[in-house]
Amino acid sequence: MNIKRFIARDTREALRLVKKEMGPEAVILRTRTIPPSGKGLERSAQRIEITAAVDYDAPLIMPENTNPAQDGLRQMAREIREIKEALLCADAGTTLKPEIFFNRDLLNRYKSLKFFGLKPEIISELMDAVHEDSPATKKASSRLLQESLSSVVSRINIDGRGSDNTRGRKIYSFIGPTGVGKTTTLAKLAALSVVKGGRKAALITLDTFRIAAAAQLQAYARIIGIPLEVVANSNDLQRAIKKHGDCDQIFIDTAGKSPNNNQDIVELRNLMGINEEIHPFLVLSATTQYQGLVNTEKRFSTLPFKSYIFTKLDETQDVSTMINFLISRKKPVTYLTTGQQVPEDIEFASKKKLASLILAGMRETATKPNQKRTRDGSSHRS
Repeated sequence: MNIKRFIARDTREALRLVKKEMGPEAVILRTRTIPPSGKGLERSAQRIEITAAVDYDAPLIMPENTNPAQDGLRQMAREIREIKEALLCADAGTTLKPEIFFNRDLLNRYKSLKFFGLKPEIISELMDAVHEDSPATKKASSRLLQESLSSVVSRINIDGRGSDNTRGRKIYSFIGPTGVGKTTTLAKLAALSVVKGGRKAALITLDTFRIAAAAQLQAYARIIGIPLEVVANSNDLQRAIKKHGDCDQIFIDTAGKSPNNNQDIVELRNLMGINEEIHPFLVLSATTQYQGLVNTEKRFSTLPFKSYIFTKLDETQDVSTMINFLISRKKPVTYLTTGQQVPEDIEFASKKKLASLILAGMRETATKPNQKRTRDGSSHRS
């Protein structure tokens, strides 16, 4: 085995030297940072040291019959591969360890995670989790994609409420910003509870601010065939719940609150502060940007809520923002909604469903002609 050490200004230059002298079959044995040395003007800059190795018997590709056209194509292919790897290195920055360039499985895993649209810090965590135990086994691309997808959805907490068919009264409230579809989501779950679940249910609305808000929910209640109570304070809420104490499920609608208005959220917390066991859902839209989701969750966390419902999946082709958010949170997701139809367009969240959404978004990105893409195949996301 031929072992050599390379020292350069940065990782990219060191890897270029490795490939130039030892070829693509070289394996990275060690990488370390050489700290600056010396003083004053003689002080040297920080450098990268890479130790690489290659078998003496590594096969060399020496075609017997060559012609200028074939040589040109081979050279072009080599240059394209080098450009892709250079861009991959530049894009990944500190996320990617140098050893990945000589481990095909790790490289393909990384590319899959990039295609999924994951944030760099999440990619870094997932890559670190598989790096230590990932010899270059050259698995099939489909197998690597499946394993990468599994590693992503395994990081998301799912509420197991979907398999809970136990009886006994349950009270659910729906909180969140304006315009995310809380009332429609509540109506879907109430209809499923009554029509498909055969349960006795009631609706309560605290939304006395929006014009015709009570009328909208009254229309749903009439169609489903269940009672509706309109309340304005915590005492009325307590009485309404007691009035329907024989119901299996009670669904409480709330007025949408701006995440930027602390006073509104404090008032809602006071209104909901009654001596009842209530499961609050934080309802969020899949069309919201990542920082908007983070800010909303932070503001509403004082209530506090138990799990998430994500709406409007039918209005976005890129679910990566939602996936990034769910991976970074400890609370689970319970329901996903995919349209306005009541009660059809809602389903329990599951890892299988999330995986299918990620793959659908990946295919959409791959076939979009106007999508900005890097040369390593990953899409550019702002």
